[in-house]
Amino acid sequence: METGTLAEMRHLTRTLIEAEVAGPPGLDGLPGVHDLVIDGPQVRCQVDQAALNEVLGRLHQAGVRTLTCRPPTLEELFLRHYSAERNVAGAPR
Repeated sequence: METGTLAEMRHLTRTLIEAEVAGPPGLDGLPGVHDLVIDGPQVRCQVDQAALNEVLGRLHQAGVRTLTCRPPTLEELFLRHYSAERNVAGAPR
């Protein structure tokens, strides 16, 4: 069991990033980037906190037209934490 405020629990999951860029963002294979989808100029991915600076820098280099960064919701924190806990215990997802 883990307790804390929403801000204290944010380390359990990733930041959602949605952006429109002028050029290729160069995020393929970057550690800490998950569920990357690039559709023309549109980019969507989830980013570990440790990789956030690198991702934002690469988006900046690609020419950001729009950018939305959203921290995880309480529901996302809950689902990710307990999903990971079940995987460690060997229980089915």
